[in-house]
Amino acid sequence: MNALMSIALGGAAYGFIEKSFGASIPTIPILGRAGTIAIGMHFLNKGRGSGLIRDIGIAAAVIAGYQLGSTGKISGEFDGDIASQVSGIAAQV
Repeated sequence: MNALMSIALGGAAYGFIEKSFGASIPTIPILGRAGTIAIGMHFLNKGRGSGLIRDIGIAAAVIAGYQLGSTGKISGEFDGDIASQVSGIAAQV
């Protein structure tokens, strides 16, 4: 029960991170925002066994897996559209 509560707290912290910083977090194209946060938390944790950072990473990975399974894509994922402001040579890069 303790591990379940820790991961639930990690999920709440993930929600806070996405709500507060979601638009400014760069995303890895295939992984989307949740997958990118999960990978970031893994490397930020440096392989330690426990802690809030690890719990945030687990929650983010679960959310990314859920989104992929239910909709076929992860939110924040690059969908192939280039912003309308980008044109010319910048659009070809």
